[in-house]
Amino acid sequence: MNDINFNIGSFNPSGISDTVFLVPKRHIKRWPTISNDLDAIMQGHYAEYQGDFELHPGRHWNRFYSTQGKGSVKWEYIGETDCKMVTNMASLSYPKLTDEIRAFAKYASNGDFVFIVRHDAKYYVVGSPDYRATLTPNGDSGDTPGSAKGVSLDITCPDTTPLPTYHGTLALADGILDCRTSTFINYEDMNTNKVQDYTNLIQGGNTVRFDALGKEGRIHLEGSGSIKVEVSVDGVSYKEVEHGVEFQNGVAIAPVSFYLGDKVRISATTLTKVKINYNNIKTN
Repeated sequence: MNDINFNIGSFNPSGISDTVFLVPKRHIKRWPTISNDLDAIMQGHYAEYQGDFELHPGRHWNRFYSTQGKGSVKWEYIGETDCKMVTNMASLSYPKLTDEIRAFAKYASNGDFVFIVRHDAKYYVVGSPDYRATLTPNGDSGDTPGSAKGVSLDITCPDTTPLPTYHGTLALADGILDCRTSTFINYEDMNTNKVQDYTNLIQGGNTVRFDALGKEGRIHLEGSGSIKVEVSVDGVSYKEVEHGVEFQNGVAIAPVSFYLGDKVRISATTLTKVKINYNNIKTN
């Protein structure tokens, strides 16, 4: 393993961001992975997720406001020698009793969520593909003028990695957050040509390729024969994805959910027209 040093006098802030991201675990279609190979210690990947969270079509991460100075993340080790694990924890504080927060408290108290919390320019995951997260949302009206009020949310989840970091993207309702650079791109700003017509590019062929421009939308296909949808994140190795789309009277409409930067390849026996659209702009 590498040396663990600290630059005395360096910038070392405490606390978490006032915006946390969460999603019900059942909305996650595919998790990124964490290497358990000890060689990953030297490579710096032993405690971080590699890849992106992939959600089911039509799903997205939600924001949760937490009052600055009243939230934190931490971990504690549990178990016996050679069997130790951690309990990852987060504490959040919402400052008001609203209909939305009460509804969330009712839903979340017996739910299973995954949270991503920003601290010191890194994004930490509290939640696990293998273990259920426990959420305790307690409400308080406050008593004297100026006293604390609202909902305190305590999250605990068993895990094998203490607060794993995430460097991928988060698909939100209004855009994409890149957790590696903390860059947010609004869907409206992604591309001025949100609808792309590939009719002229196909010219009677059977395959069309395009770079994903947004979170979700629709593909309008005209042609015949078996349809195959493949996605590649490296631009070379394509992997077929489930879609269940078939031509009906020569037309197929496919809902799509891709991440910014994915390369997509669609093929069929015959394609005569393909329209790609994002941000739910109707094209047919």
